[in-house]
Amino acid sequence: MILGAVQNYPVTVVGPHGVLVQEGQKTGKLYVLKSGDLEIVRDGSLVASIGEAGAIIGEMSVLLDQPHSATVRSRMGAEVYCVDDPNRFLDANPGVARQIASLLAVRLQKTTALLVDMRQQAKEREDHVMFDKIFALLK
Repeated sequence: MILGAVQNYPVTVVGPHGVLVQEGQKTGKLYVLKSGDLEIVRDGSLVASIGEAGAIIGEMSVLLDQPHSATVRSRMGAEVYCVDDPNRFLDANPGVARQIASLLAVRLQKTTALLVDMRQQAKEREDHVMFDKIFALLK
């Protein structure tokens, strides 16, 4: 679905080890992987690797109107579609907006499950105060 919606958008080529977006930078753009592979790095730690055509990059930054929370760089090179006006694009493509919402819901579900597990482990060590603060932020 997403690849069909972006097929007429300009393509940006990212060379090997090239940076698509820099953590802390605000581009206001949404990117969709056409080909190649990307890595997501936050605070110097590898968070994820992406190699599936149609993967969406920059959705959190766009939806929150904030700078990118991670650096996205290529490993061996990549081509990405670049959507300069993502709000108009999402309004015109509600199926893509739902796809992004589903993606974010899955991430939240996995993160919450991990936090619950870590909180249980912390209770056994009596250092659960930090997790109580995290869960308070999620309300």
